[in-house]
This record gives sequence, structure tokens and C-alpha cells, in this order.
Amino acid sequence: MKPTMIHGLAAAAALLFCSQAQATAVVFGGLNDTTTLLYTSTLDGATLSATVKFTLTSWSATSATFATIVTNNSFGPGQNALLSFGIDVVTPALQGATAGSGWSASIDDNFPSFKKVDLCVWAGNNCSGGPIGDGLGEGMMSSFNLVLTAEAGGDFTQGITFTSPYSAKFQSVGTREVSVEFAGCVASQPGCGEGGGGGSGGGGGGNVPEPDALALIAIAALAAGLSRRVLTRPLRRAS
Repeated sequence: MKPTMIHGLAAAAALLFCSQAQATAVVFGGLNDTTTLLYTSTLDGATLSATVKFTLTSWSATSATFATIVTNNSFGPGQNALLSFGIDVVTPALQGATAGSGWSASIDDNFPSFKKVDLCVWAGNNCSGGPIGDGLGEGMMSSFNLVLTAEAGGDFTQGITFTSPYSAKFQSVGTREVSVEFAGCVASQPGCGEGGGGGSGGGGGGNVPEPDALALIAIAALAAGLSRRVLTRPLRRAS
């Protein structure tokens, strides 16, 4: 059974302008639902390529377990180690998260270049990185159970949603051995992996905003302009 993929258009963006800003969400609606995130980018001669596969193996109203397989198929100059990956929004809201086999999980954590993420899974000191030797190196694979706990009032059995951006952090990348963060995509999504896998990063940890983020910026700017026009418009006196 496969999870449902949602392409949600912001209603306000559709009303204000014609750009098709989209966020991608995956819904796990039953046991054995599975999805794979793909991360691809290039920097300083290195080709970065990794996948994270989630399979929902057990759940109750308050707890859900995902069998998780992480692979790093990167190659080129540098060590290109995968140190962490994150999910921007998880629904229902999380109260806690744990992982294993050398990985840790945290909620409402700081992910470099992406600000806060609802869920971060990391190998190292924390979500922001750590020693290269603690990361997942080139040609390596790691599997573990990721256990999520829902906040009071949440019910995982009504469906669990992961919403983009899906972030990843690599360290010791390319000839300059820099750190980089960028967004991945759902492997089954049309166009995923073409032209960089949904995002690209720069040396030291830059990233390109997703279209949905750009849409929100445009909405805010347009709304501010409209508000300013209303506030500065002279009042017409009654005759």
C-alpha cells in the first residue's frame, strides 16, 4: 500500500497571482505504507546522492514506528558524509522522537539554512552536524527504527503527514570540504531528481528557497502594499 502524495496550492497565492507555488506532502494512511526521499546535488566536483526510505510498521493513537533505511551513494572529492535530514512539518504534532543504530531524533529543532523543522534525524552532535566520522559515509547504508510520539489529542491512526521541505546536511563536500544543506524530493514525484532533486546548496550551507516559500514572500509583499494604499488613501467627505 502506498502513501498518498498531495500537491497543495496556497489559496491566497492562487487569488493574488498566477504562479503555481506548491508544497509536497506525503500521507501514511495504513501499515506498510512506504515512501522514499531523494537528495541529489553537485558541488565542487562532488556528486551528492542519498535516499531515506520510511515504512510505517506499527502505530497506535499516540505512537508510530517507521522502519527507516538511509543510503549515501555520493562520490567525488571530499568525504561527502550525510550528517542529518529533516521533515519541515509532521502532522499530528509531535511530542517526541527517537532513533537507533547511531542515529538520534529530535523535534522542533534548528536545521541549518531551514530554521526550525518539526523532525530532525541526525548522526553526530546534534541536528546541525558533528564529527565527520559519525556521519554516513560514501557507499554506506544504515537501517533503524524511527519512533514518533504524538502530542496529547493527536491520533496517528487518522493518518501521518510529512510536508516539505525535506532537508539534508552533508559535510566535508567537494574540493573545499565544505558543509552544505539542500532540499530533497519524494522519489515517486514526477521530475524528482531532475536538475538537483528539488533544491541546491552552496558552500557553508546556503539553500535555494522552495517555490512555496517564494510564494509566501510574494503574498506578504503584495498584502503590505495593499494595506499601505488603503491607509494612505484620503477620506472622501460626505456632501
